Amino acid sequence: MLTYNTRLTETKGEKNLPFLRELLVWHKEAFNAASLIQFHEPICSIVKLHSKVYHPFRQANSHIPSQVVIRGEQECLSAYRSIKANKHKLTAPAVKKRLSMRLDKRLYSRRSPFSIGITTSKGRKQFNFVVYPRLKELIERHEMCDPLIYEDDAGFINIAFTFETKPEKLKQKLALGVDLGIRVAAACSDGRIIVDRKFNAEKRRLRHLKSSLKSRGSKSANRRLKTLRRKEANKNRNQTHLIANEILKTDADCIALENLIGKKAARKIAKPNQNQNSISQVPLAELRRVITYKAENQGKTVSLVNPAYTSQTDSISGKREGKRQGRRFYSLGGLVYDADLNAARNIGIRSNLPVSYGNILDGQALVSVPNAGRNTRNVCKSLP
Repeated sequence: MLTYNTRLTETKGEKNLPFLRELLVWHKEAFNAASLIQFHEPICSIVKLHSKVYHPFRQANSHIPSQVVIRGEQECLSAYRSIKANKHKLTAPAVKKRLSMRLDKRLYSRRSPFSIGITTSKGRKQFNFVVYPRLKELIERHEMCDPLIYEDDAGFINIAFTFETKPEKLKQKLALGVDLGIRVAAACSDGRIIVDRKFNAEKRRLRHLKSSLKSRGSKSANRRLKTLRRKEANKNRNQTHLIANEILKTDADCIALENLIGKKAARKIAKPNQNQNSISQVPLAELRRVITYKAENQGKTVSLVNPAYTSQTDSISGKREGKRQGRRFYSLGGLVYDADLNAARNIGIRSNLPVSYGNILDGQALVSVPNAGRNTRNVCKSLP
């Protein structure tokens, strides 16, 4: 999904923007009316909310189009669901302050590629919008979803077009095995180990501050603690995207990941007293989700494979022989592999595609540092 914002303009000889702004004010009033009822009587169904809001509101405001009221109810219910999902506590009804509304097919129409008809307080009116080269390319190449109109800080009415991009899927010819881990974020079968020591150091610092604040227990310490928790969550989310971007820097058109479910997922994600507070730990389910949609945007696919014994199998012989000790895997042939890279190759092999191979010998792994704001370097370093 791609979104492009541009400014709405009036057609020649007409001044219809004030009528459109008035419609946005009506939509805000419908939202706030629905929010008042939703706050005092929590409702999970749009049908029940509609039955309580629509007729009383329309009787008091018969000049407001019915579809605008319905859009206000839908947006209100969606807002309260988001509030509940984010575990926010409300002491008063949620209030819509900014002017904005998501249009649907009953509120807009398009007769030409570069103009749009929108329902206003004076009926359906035609509007133009500023067409930039990139926007023109998106309109000509992709299917457009329902747009959003809103008022910006300067008082102008803008429109946000959303396009559904469907890149052509590449034929699966080469797979990249990826082992998502605890001590290192990810190991790839092409020999890359993705880790960011600067991120780990910053995370240690935040956790030390959090530990110090917890022991104080004062109100100011608790306020500061909430800020640090939010900051750490934001850093983790950002790091997830950086790791996903680094993994996808490959010529492979299939990304093979472990299908971590059941006991192995519980053991790998949250071992009591061991992995729960691991510095380099990233949310594996969220990382897999980000990798999946980013891969689809590039025309690549994600294959989930059976994770059983990937860390205990020799990727060269294909047999469960040898021994893993910490970060090293000792094969029966006398070679010493990096254990994570060995597991990544086993994961790639289970995709039943040719695998993107790299050096897996311990002490010669290629380390990738995902970090926004500075050039990423790949350097050879000895692993601890």
